[in-house]
Amino acid sequence: MARIARRGNVRAIRPGVAIPAQRNEDLEFVSVASVARSYAEKAYQLAQTEPNSKDHRFAEYMAGITEKLPRNNLRLLVTPITPRREWFDEALRKWRVAKAAHQLAQSRWNLAYCLDRQDEGERHKAARLECDQAEADLNRTIEDALRTPTVRKCDALTKQEMIGKREWAATYRPDWQAIVDEDLARYPAKAPKPRAKEGR
Repeated sequence: MARIARRGNVRAIRPGVAIPAQRNEDLEFVSVASVARSYAEKAYQLAQTEPNSKDHRFAEYMAGITEKLPRNNLRLLVTPITPRREWFDEALRKWRVAKAAHQLAQSRWNLAYCLDRQDEGERHKAARLECDQAEADLNRTIEDALRTPTVRKCDALTKQEMIGKREWAATYRPDWQAIVDEDLARYPAKAPKPRAKEGR
């Protein structure tokens, strides 16, 4: 499955998704890039045999024309066509560990804060740093889990559990909620069971 990463989100390229037709300028960019590659190879060879010669400088100039080609911020991530259930199982276990570590750090901070109120100490500052680090680790683990493909609807629903109730996440973490919604949309909703006919 090929995926395009855009602005922190991952969108799957699935069968049936229309691919835009290649434009004339796209073909031109491909041709220019091909010419630049050939000159880059020639420039490398001339650097060994005729450095700073007229041909060498011209080849370097032509190799640099790729700098004028357009750039974009898309990254293509390629993974096997069929994801495995074990991938999300591993991500789920890592999330549980990170969640427990965050809860422990919060408990330590609460304890340090209470002790500092008794003796005017400053233990809570170090505990606060530990708590912030644990929260950052938890958020990274959640993001990794959200981007892990699922093969079962129950796993997609577990992603919702990770980020909280939908109403809250849609307001405060819309990027996360968009990933969960996209994953859930891949699973068809259960059709309602037909009602039993009443006896006459």
